[in-house]
Amino acid sequence: MRSVIQRTIRTTFPYVQRAYHAPVLPSNVPTSSPEFLLKAQAMDALVADVEAKMAEARLGGGTKAAERMRAKGKKLPRERSADSSSAPTYTDGEG
Repeated sequence: MRSVIQRTIRTTFPYVQRAYHAPVLPSNVPTSSPEFLLKAQAMDALVADVEAKMAEARLGGGTKAAERMRAKGKKLPRERSADSSSAPTYTDGEG
């Protein structure tokens, strides 16, 4: 079936070629210009901000939220999932 579809596509669209990699486009952007350097610094600051927010999100809302959860005697979601994944599992009829 697959070969029939491939032949149909080849005969219907003979001008279409498969390209797995796009050609590299030449760049005329002057990377040493003051405007480029200023924008690059601004982008680096934005990336650092996003990375900091992602690190805080990985903590589960920050250290303050983690302390509040532990004060209530609860585990953090990551701790609960780690505990459940390490728990032994049994199959029917064998345990």
